[in-house]
Amino acid sequence: MRVSPKKPPHRAPKWSFEDIKGLIAGLGRRLFERWRDLCTHEQANLGLWVPAGIAGGIAVYFALPAEPYVGWSIVSLLSATLVTYLMRHRGWLALAAVVSLCAALGFLAAQVRTLSVAAPVLQAEMRGVPIEGQVMQASLNQEGGTTLLLKPTFIGGMPDEALPARVRLRVRQEHAPIWPGDEIETRAMLWPPAEPVAPGAFDFARQAWFRGLGGTGVTLTAPEVLGGGAMSGWQVAIASTRESVARHVMEHMAEKEGPVAAALMTGLRHAIHDDVEQDLRDAGLAHILAISGLHMALFAGTLFWLVRAALALFPPLAHRYPIKKWAASVALLGALAYLFLSGGSVATQRAFIMAALMFIAVLIDRPAFSLRNVALAAIIVLLMRPESLLEPGFQMSFAAVTALVAVYQNREMQLLRFRENATGLSGAIRLGTVYMVTLCITSLVAGAATAPFAAYHFNRMAAFGLVGNIAAMPLVGTLIMPSALIAYILMPLGLEGPALWVMEKGLAGVIWVANEVSSWGGAVVTIGSFSTTALLLISLGGAWLALWQTSLRRAGFIPLLLGLYLASQPTTPDILVNGDARLAAVKEPGGSYLWAGRTPRYARESWLRRNGEAPDTDISNRRLPCDHIGCVADGTPIVALPTSSAAIGDDCREADIVIASVPVRSSVRRSCNAILIIDRFDVAREGAHAIYLDEQGNIERVETVRDWRGERPWSGDAAQ
Repeated sequence: MRVSPKKPPHRAPKWSFEDIKGLIAGLGRRLFERWRDLCTHEQANLGLWVPAGIAGGIAVYFALPAEPYVGWSIVSLLSATLVTYLMRHRGWLALAAVVSLCAALGFLAAQVRTLSVAAPVLQAEMRGVPIEGQVMQASLNQEGGTTLLLKPTFIGGMPDEALPARVRLRVRQEHAPIWPGDEIETRAMLWPPAEPVAPGAFDFARQAWFRGLGGTGVTLTAPEVLGGGAMSGWQVAIASTRESVARHVMEHMAEKEGPVAAALMTGLRHAIHDDVEQDLRDAGLAHILAISGLHMALFAGTLFWLVRAALALFPPLAHRYPIKKWAASVALLGALAYLFLSGGSVATQRAFIMAALMFIAVLIDRPAFSLRNVALAAIIVLLMRPESLLEPGFQMSFAAVTALVAVYQNREMQLLRFRENATGLSGAIRLGTVYMVTLCITSLVAGAATAPFAAYHFNRMAAFGLVGNIAAMPLVGTLIMPSALIAYILMPLGLEGPALWVMEKGLAGVIWVANEVSSWGGAVVTIGSFSTTALLLISLGGAWLALWQTSLRRAGFIPLLLGLYLASQPTTPDILVNGDARLAAVKEPGGSYLWAGRTPRYARESWLRRNGEAPDTDISNRRLPCDHIGCVADGTPIVALPTSSAAIGDDCREADIVIASVPVRSSVRRSCNAILIIDRFDVAREGAHAIYLDEQGNIERVETVRDWRGERPWSGDAAQ
């Protein structure tokens, strides 16, 4: 019997240190070569990051706690330019130098813009002062009154050199018709631009600074027109034309549809009913009111098609001359006119630049629908109006258009190819399918791209926005905007009636959809305030996914997911005190606020939104226990809110935190047992306060509006 030899036991190979070292080195070489290949393929897309570099410099400027010396900004730009020149052939060092150059350019542009718009700002409330000036804008509002933008020439008790450049007045009295260019006089109550109601909240004073708005107010007497509407300057002429069109449209339409039509045609939104605007917002259709890429594309695109179709009716003309370029030229001029007539917001500026690039590309026989045009539009807007970087309109507009262009440039998303050979009934069905699928994709992509910014700025998202857009947008594209264009064309002839009727019916459908969708349960999701760091990470991740074309884009998921995680962990203050110490909120264990003191509507709604609660929440049953001399919040810590000096002594003995709407003398402070004392003088000096507690109820940190804003030209005494 033959016996087979025994097999030796299997032994794992022994790895020496040199083998492991060689394996790691080989893996490193392959990874490096792969990285180098990816970077080589992405070199053509590096220019798309220029706006990001400029935006970084602008963000650094606005984040500084104090205004920098402009000389250092100029030196930084010159130094960055020199370094970029010296490093131009050194690979990644050259790229880093270009990024620093873009950042320095953005920083200087923001500072130059701040200095160029500098104008006096009211520093204190003025009661019942006489005021005269020229009307720059005069818009009817929903309450039946008028909102005036006034260039003051006289304010009682104020020297000429201290007069604000612009003042916004709300007129509630019956008055004679007022038009832009009129000289008026009245008596009014005036206030400085409002500071934020909490650290991190919307800073109206900063926005007003860049708009030349030095104060707001309400009239106490009906304005009297002194002049006969003498025009002075193209700005007043455009404002008068806008107001004429808006009033004419509202006179020929129903009560709800008219103001919306006026907003779409002129950008004037003061007269829109609150319930209509709220329904549009809750249904995810608020973007219809902001004149942006959709409106510009429909307006200018319809004009382009109409002109080209009209020229094509004459075969000798169509065969001999470039009617397509003629139509593009007319559409470009029409887009420019629409830009001015609609008010020229940031979103409209971006949309016009994109449309202009598209029509110029037609004129020079070049393709135009690309991310490079989006980047160029962003560069122009950021350098012209750097402050727009902080505005939700800019952020949401560019986020949406960047995401849409990136998606539709992808080979897998070229749905429009199905249009080829689309004839007969099957062709019509195919085109309808493509339209609906494209509409769904557009709504999904734009909604996802803008959702983080809506949550950050407005603390809300529309849960059924996709349904609302699918139902309403066909009306906007096929009826409303084409009718608006035709109405504009026929208005000088007085023949715009039928076009306005069609537009009214389309808007009635949109308003019905908004009302229906917004009435569904859970239509609005409220989100507590989250950090700017989370928004920056989400923005970086989204931009990374959109701008890179190779597998390198997958790395964008890292900052995107990290930002989403941070955004899902909102941190809201445990105690809030408003700017006069007469309103305070203390968070209870459940996360809701208990209230004490007066409840100014705007501050209350803002605090509720930032806490992730609906702004219309009934707080009548969420009051702190109070008596005639103050309120007390029991717990850890004990918070006392005295409204009388007589209660401060007892509160100092018992409470851990004292928030007084009356002054607290320094002698009382020294003998007080409370860990923290905030009185009327503190909030007058530092602004609203936000107090954060740790899990044991100890004070973790105290933030104030003044610390958050810093000493900038638009904040406090720095604006003088």
